[in-house]
Amino acid sequence: MRTYFAILLTAALCLISLRRQSLSGSGAIAAAVVGLSTASNDNILFTVVLLAFFVSSSYWTKYQARAKAKLDPCYNKASRRNWKQVLCNGGVGAVISIIYQYNFDGRRPEEMSLEERKLMTLLIWGYIGFYSCCAADTWASELGTLSSDWPVLITTLKQVPPGTNGGVSKLGVLASFAGGALIGLAADVTLWIQYFGAYRSGALPKIPYNMLGSVFGTLGSLIDSLLGATMQASYAVDKRVASDISANELKQLKGAVLVAGRDILSNNMVNVVASVSTVAIAIILQTVIF
Repeated sequence: MRTYFAILLTAALCLISLRRQSLSGSGAIAAAVVGLSTASNDNILFTVVLLAFFVSSSYWTKYQARAKAKLDPCYNKASRRNWKQVLCNGGVGAVISIIYQYNFDGRRPEEMSLEERKLMTLLIWGYIGFYSCCAADTWASELGTLSSDWPVLITTLKQVPPGTNGGVSKLGVLASFAGGALIGLAADVTLWIQYFGAYRSGALPKIPYNMLGSVFGTLGSLIDSLLGATMQASYAVDKRVASDISANELKQLKGAVLVAGRDILSNNMVNVVASVSTVAIAIILQTVIF
């Protein structure tokens, strides 16, 4: 039954995304792999957190699309996620889900040893850290671009055009906090519903994941901004910053000038490094606290 549910849910999300042009063809295939490896997990936290990220991020990506297109000459291309973007925003989470299933599929916390429950909690922290970072970065990018005030570069605090990699604004920081909080809240609600008995008996520690999600999300978003300001090049055409742009596309944009950063990492690479760093921080904190 769980397998059928995973297939139906994943197929529905991919079809809807294709119709709304949130995903390209390759993006839909990658999303199917991520969805199946996550929705087949018997801990519903993994599926609900993925849905919270996917639905909210898809909504904010399409929100005020015309206004964003005026600010970014590459916006229409960037708004349709390809397989690289999907894996960068879901691949690590899918791996964590598979590891969790391998160790704990069909088992209740009350049946586990103390060490096993610690590993279970560690994987949950890593998963929440990953999607909190991904959601926070997406929310900050999509909403921060629409801020009435120009952002400042995180390394110099000088104003830069909206959409500049490494640019931060008050709206963007608040959006990253809210995005991470949503992921944490989704985890909180599902864990309490599914494992209420384990919490009541003390088999699972009572952790405010909504608070952790907001902290990990904001931290991950700031790491992403720092990497974007130093290792990702931002080019502007007529004071409009082109988002993730390839060398061939740069040649086609006449008059493009470097605004900030260096051409070392692509946007996808920056996202991966930031999210993996957040996972590592979450795991380290979990081991220190528990």
